[in-house]
Formats: sequence, structure tokens, C-alpha cells
Amino acid sequence: MRGSKNMLPHCGGRFLECTITMDNWKQRLGGPMKAVGFVLALNVFFVAIKLLGAFKGIGSGMGEAMMAELATRPMVGLLLGVLVTSIIQSSSTTTSLVVGLAASGVFGDDPVTAMQAAVPLIMGANIGTTVTNTIVSFGHIGDNQEFRRAFSAATVHDVFNLMTVAVLLPLQVMTNFIGLAAVAAAEFLNDIGGLKLASPLKLVVDPQAKAIAALFNHAALVDFTVILALVVGALAALGYLERRQRNGSTSVLPVAAVACFISFVGLGVRLYHPIVFSKPTAVFLAGLALLLGALALMVTIMRSVVLARVQRVFRTYVFKTTPRAMALGLVLTALVQSSSVTTSLIVPLAGAGLVTLAQVFPFALGANLGTTVTALMAALSLGDPIALAVALAHLLFNLCGIIALYPLRRIPLATARFLAEMAARWPVFPVAYVLGLYVFLPLGLIWLFSD
Repeated sequence: MRGSKNMLPHCGGRFLECTITMDNWKQRLGGPMKAVGFVLALNVFFVAIKLLGAFKGIGSGMGEAMMAELATRPMVGLLLGVLVTSIIQSSSTTTSLVVGLAASGVFGDDPVTAMQAAVPLIMGANIGTTVTNTIVSFGHIGDNQEFRRAFSAATVHDVFNLMTVAVLLPLQVMTNFIGLAAVAAAEFLNDIGGLKLASPLKLVVDPQAKAIAALFNHAALVDFTVILALVVGALAALGYLERRQRNGSTSVLPVAAVACFISFVGLGVRLYHPIVFSKPTAVFLAGLALLLGALALMVTIMRSVVLARVQRVFRTYVFKTTPRAMALGLVLTALVQSSSVTTSLIVPLAGAGLVTLAQVFPFALGANLGTTVTALMAALSLGDPIALAVALAHLLFNLCGIIALYPLRRIPLATARFLAEMAARWPVFPVAYVLGLYVFLPLGLIWLFSD
């Protein structure tokens, strides 16, 4: 009994106050568990990037030929980048995918030719990633004044990225200046041993990727993986319709779009059955699933660690100067590895009137730079000069855009205010804006330029 009294020396009979509750344990273990989870997700991310190289072998080179054709059709590459990124709402995923394809030789073995195909895809990803914060602004649609502020804060990022592509894409097509500069920078880093830093990582990643790819030597697993991907895609499409119906939407356009999507996939499976049910396809789908899952987990963990603290200091410290706002956008996006998350975070603050449009603008530009970190990590893990050149091209594109167009910031600011005025005046405008810019326009132009 003496020992039992010493167990609670300062309790005063109040046992509950001295007991370590489950919440205490969660708080104590939360940080280490998140750190372990992030490291594991990062490992899966690197393995997934390696597995994406299977795309090269799809259909005995069909995938390689399809992507290599983008080198002669930069406009199609741009529009594919917009469409894919707006669907998955992550430019980090798109650029990581492009890095993985480049490293596997899908865009060719010549670095210069590879850049001609990859850079338009990256430019399109920059446009497509802005759809998320534009959708977030819809949450303020009940208050006309709030919605005007939120929509302008969201679309100023859209306008700047569109302006950057409008200026730099023609120059890139004519001169490949971004590609040449990126290749030169990658060669310089290779000469000074920059890529050798990734070699220990390759020793860890390569065996895991080979082990996973070896699993698909069994035809049954190949069939199961492909069928599972088809079923998950169909369920996701039907779930989207169910959510719209639950929210009271009566529009027939989403129903028609989903019906066309399912029909298109079914026709593709029927026409290209041997290609669809092949080992390279299954390995590629497994890599894509791992990539999406790893990025989602990394973003979730870093959001819970970083954003809760950052949001408290936004009002007081962040937006006093332009360099400070831009630096925070860069660092925060590099940490959470999602410009969609960080730029969407700022939209409610703008809607509430806590920050101005002029203060949001440099933060969004910093986010553009921060989102390039994911692709750089992927390229360094592969240790491939072409992959590193693709990642550096993303960084150079965003830097060139800021240097060239930031002095003209009045144009995107004025355009965003005009779009916000239109959205506040006509409720159908914001929906038409999102569907038109991110879905119907890319689809229509891809069809036009593919003929």
C-alpha cells in the first residue's frame, strides 16, 4: 500500500487529474508518427516515380510514340497539361509524372527534343492547378461582396499563369530557350556531382521498384490491377454524379460528360484489349496509384503540421512587404508540396477582407516557385540528366514569368477584378468560367489540333 500511495504523490485524491489520457498519448505520439508517415510516403513517392517508366513499354512502344508526338504538337501538350492537372487538381503530380516519363526515355534520348515535348505539358500544369482555388471561392457565393473579393483573389493566379504562357510559349516553340537553359543547368549540376547526391537514394528505391514490377509477371495480377483501375474510375465518376444530385444539381452536362467518359474507356478497352491488359500497363497503373496516394498523404501530413500555425500569423506578419509574401508562398508550398493547398488557403482570407488582392498576388507567385520542389525531388531520386532538366525547366519557366510579367502586375490585377465583377453580377458566370477554361476549351482545342 505504501507503494501505491507513492504512485500518486500530488494527486490529493483526484485520480483523473493525474491520469495520462488517450488524448495526452495522441499529442505525445502525434509528432513522431507524422514524421514516420511522411518518410514512408516520401519513399513510396520515389518508388512510384520509378514505376511510371513502364509507360514506355505500353503497347510495344505505343505509349512512347504517343508522347513523343507532343514534340511536334506543343499546343496539344499544353492543353493536355491543363486538362490532366485540372482533373487531378495537382500540378505536382503532373510534373512528377512528366519527370518520370522523361527519365524512362518516353520523350526520346535527345535532351533537347525531350524538352520540346515536356515544357508545354509543364506550362499546362501551371494553368490547370489554379482550378482548385477558383472552386474554393464558390464557398463565398452567398455574400456578394465576399464572393467578389474571393473570386478576384482566386482568378488573379489564373490570369497571371495564362499571361505567362501566352508570352513564353511562342518563344519556347520558336527557340526552345527554356529547354536549352534547363539542359545546360542539368549538365552543369551533373559535372559538379549534383546528381551523384541521389545515388544512395537509388540504392533504396530501385530494389523496391523492381520487386513491385516483378509481381506483375503473373497474368492474374495484371488482369486484377487493370480491372480494379477501371472499376475505381467508374465508381469515382458515378460518385461525382451522386454528390451533385445530393447537392441539388439538375444540370445534364455532368451526366453527359460521365457517360462519354465511361463509353470512351469501354471502347478503348475493346479496341486495345491486348495493350490494356499487359504488364507495362499494370505497372504504370500501380505507379500512378502509389504516386497519387503518396502525394495525398504527404500533403495531408504537412498541412496538419504547417498550415494551422501559419494561418495564425498571416494577418500580422506576412503581407507587410511583397518579398515577404512571395517568400512565404514559396516556402509554404515547398513544405506542403501543393500550390493548390496554399493558394486555396488565402482565398477565404481575401473573401473576409483580411488581405487585399495586391497582397495575394505575390503570395501566389511564390507558390508557383514552391510547387517546383516536388519535381526536383523526383528528378534527383532518379539521378537522370533529362529528368533533372525537365524539373529545372519548370523552375525556369516560373522564374521567367515572374521576371517578365511582375512589372506588369496591374494587368492581372485589373483583369481579376473585372472577372470578379462579372461573377458577382451573373451567378452562372463562375461555373461557365471553370468548365469552359479547364474542361471544354482544352477538350475542344485538343480535338481541333489533333486533326
